[in-house]
Amino acid sequence: MTSGATIAAANADEPPKRSVMSRGWTLVLLYPALAVFLLVFIAYPMIDLFARALMVDGAFSFARMVALVGDPFNRKVFWNTLRLGATVAVLGTILATFYAYAMTRVALPFKKFFHFFAMLPTISPPILMALGLILLYGRRGLITHGVFGMQTTNLYGFWGLVAAQLISYFPFAYLLMLNMFRGLDASLEEASSTMGANAAQVLRTVSLPLLVPGLAGSALLMFSYSFADLGNPLLLGGDYPVMSAQIYLAIIGMYDIPQGSALAVILLIPAVLMFFAHKHLSAKASFATVGAKGSSRHRLVTHRPTRIGALVFVGAVTLVICLQYATVLAGATTELFGIDHTFTLKHFSAAFSKSGGALFDTFTLGILSSVLSVVLGLLIAYFVARSKKPGSAAMDFIANMPLAIPGTVIGLAFALAFNNPPIVMTGTAAIIVFAFTVRSLPYAIRSGVAAFGQLHRSMDEASTTMGATAGQTLWRVLIPLVRPALLAGMVFAFTRSVTTLSAVIFVVSPHWSLVTPTILSQMDRGDVGQAAALSVIVVIMVLFVIHVVPRFFGRDWRETH
Repeated sequence: MTSGATIAAANADEPPKRSVMSRGWTLVLLYPALAVFLLVFIAYPMIDLFARALMVDGAFSFARMVALVGDPFNRKVFWNTLRLGATVAVLGTILATFYAYAMTRVALPFKKFFHFFAMLPTISPPILMALGLILLYGRRGLITHGVFGMQTTNLYGFWGLVAAQLISYFPFAYLLMLNMFRGLDASLEEASSTMGANAAQVLRTVSLPLLVPGLAGSALLMFSYSFADLGNPLLLGGDYPVMSAQIYLAIIGMYDIPQGSALAVILLIPAVLMFFAHKHLSAKASFATVGAKGSSRHRLVTHRPTRIGALVFVGAVTLVICLQYATVLAGATTELFGIDHTFTLKHFSAAFSKSGGALFDTFTLGILSSVLSVVLGLLIAYFVARSKKPGSAAMDFIANMPLAIPGTVIGLAFALAFNNPPIVMTGTAAIIVFAFTVRSLPYAIRSGVAAFGQLHRSMDEASTTMGATAGQTLWRVLIPLVRPALLAGMVFAFTRSVTTLSAVIFVVSPHWSLVTPTILSQMDRGDVGQAAALSVIVVIMVLFVIHVVPRFFGRDWRETH
């Protein structure tokens, strides 16, 4: 009682409404440090990129941009990109909607199995899908050449890109629609069923109208991923050029930095517009439920024909995904896929011996960047969610901008900005770590803001009353409570880092190599066996981190998500 009275007496001398953030010099000093980090690693590279695109003969000018837009070939490339994105958006949204409907509204067996394989592409390099398609339907593909004896194929072009991007990015639209269906108030659907409507009528007249914002958001999400994709166009583009591939060719092929920068800015503008449109629709989608939280007790359709139809549809989509992974695994364990199917592990041996450095660098730098992104994301989320400091909204805006910026643009901006004074990081591990961190930072912030939002401010006030500083409150009280969310953010950041290609293809060097550019290089050389082996190793690495590593922390993060 004496110690409690002493603390109370001490606190009585303090101003009654003293802010939590006014206590503790550590967090006070961290605030400007975070602002400097965001300005250096997000704002500065983008400003430098715009300067390179808009400076002609030392003067500000739109002449280069106008010339590029006016060029017939570039206009074709731009419309090709829009057409590809629109096609993937429509088809992907349709597939995701019906897949999510079957998983949430129809009584189906093996739902965990279907869900696992539907989400599997999210932890894989997108170019893995292109690799699987090439092994099956390429010029020497098992089906096109081995089964039908075809000497040519239509894989390398528009429809090959559509197929690869659909498989790669379908899970993101599916996850969005899954949450939308789960969030709908079940009472309206039950009322419609009671009035005599069948499952199709309930879906058409009740569910889909409420899901319009989610459907539009899903389409924009698929469009954004397709619009910014680099790996699949480089492998499957053929005579169908798109914007991201042209940026790569301008920089790597022709070393035309002004043109590459200008093309990157042109790619950036619609990407940013789509981001804000998706953000607006996501806000509207949160009001799609009629109840406060929706109901999780949805009545499952048991009508036999509906169940059979849903099972056939879900099974077909899952089979397509499984076939890609089975094909890549077969390519990694056979002498020469499609020609000599003798079992061998030589491709894995070659992958470890020739690309072991890339594997080690990818794992090490992925771990470093995931820790850094979560730490920075936690601190920024704390200031955004708990602080009323001036500029916290601007900090949140800048930190979340990498969501709108295509990976190709970020990677190019980093390579150009940090190749000259005042900051030179070309050829170092630092530029890769920071590129990884910037790409993953928005997700860490959103995870942190959501976690802090679930904690009542009375915890801060109680800790302050007991004499703790803001830093002590954050470290001793809040962090232990949000640890599962932090761990989930770290795992996600690691997954995103080791599977990305576009954000790092311009910043790798002979001293620091990464797996995804190595796979791309091997595919270009025709070493499909090693490329397949490396792809399998990456998937296994990510699965290990997701399912094994969190258990060492005492609580499985998946239980909270």
